[in-house]
Amino acid sequence: MKKNYYIIAFFLLFSAAGAQSFTVEQKAQFNKSETIQLMTGGKSTIKGQAFAKDNQSGIKGIAVLNINKRQYAPKGTSIIVMPQTAYFKEWLEVSKKYEKEGKIVELHKEAKACIKVIQVKDDKGNFEINNLMPGQYLLITGFNYIQDKQQSYTLGYENTYINNTLQSSREIQGHHYFKILSEANIRKSVTIKKEGDVVDVNLRMTL
Repeated sequence: MKKNYYIIAFFLLFSAAGAQSFTVEQKAQFNKSETIQLMTGGKSTIKGQAFAKDNQSGIKGIAVLNINKRQYAPKGTSIIVMPQTAYFKEWLEVSKKYEKEGKIVELHKEAKACIKVIQVKDDKGNFEINNLMPGQYLLITGFNYIQDKQQSYTLGYENTYINNTLQSSREIQGHHYFKILSEANIRKSVTIKKEGDVVDVNLRMTL
């Protein structure tokens, strides 16, 4: 899962020390009244769960165990809801270009004020975003979880001899199990097709 959108959006809402920020002129114009209407003037809802899920990994020497099927975002975890108008889409694309240089493209303060921040409401990662109009929205969140891992190593070799001649050799494997603290960084684009729709989604990070 790509991390850049999460970092950029949280920087803009809560600030980040040491990052260089600046503004750029965009082709798409920001329309405050239309954006506010999009975010608050509708009868549609996006709801669902935010969680991380471990799958088997193909990384050599390290495999992720299927022990913890779901680890939910804790109650109170922030979820950013960003409208995907032409203005915000262009801003995200411009931001991606400068991210590798450690720079942040400033979002106009009126545009920033139109971004919703809601919280996960229970220990099962459930969230609900109300009063939305039909359109496309980007949901962004991040939280910590415990990841169970297994690391393989060589204990020795089992050799087979015939008439004192080595015929085959088999590696004897040992396994070390451990836990690490990982960070789930999740973004998902969600589309509301018509007024009054309730869209059920999973904000899921799969390893």
